[in-house]
Amino acid sequence: MNNTDFLPDDLDTAIQHYRCCHTCLSKAGEALMTNNFELAEKRMEDFKRSLNVLYQLKRRKEQKVELNAIIAALIDRGIDVEKVVLMRNG
Repeated sequence: MNNTDFLPDDLDTAIQHYRCCHTCLSKAGEALMTNNFELAEKRMEDFKRSLNVLYQLKRRKEQKVELNAIIAALIDRGIDVEKVVLMRNG
């Protein structure tokens, strides 16, 4: 993953979770070296939680790109997207 995988507004959150993933992996490794399996398991749970957030943020960007493509295609076909939105929202 890189910073183009995320929306600009989500970039700070993505960086925090990326750092958390890195830290959790490191701490899990340290815990394993001392046979502290409970702590290693907890750090891996934290890792998975942050990784899931990163996947969600990445998917959010993909959905935004898809939506923009759909809107562009509608506009190319002469459909007034703003009018459609106004009609839908009443």
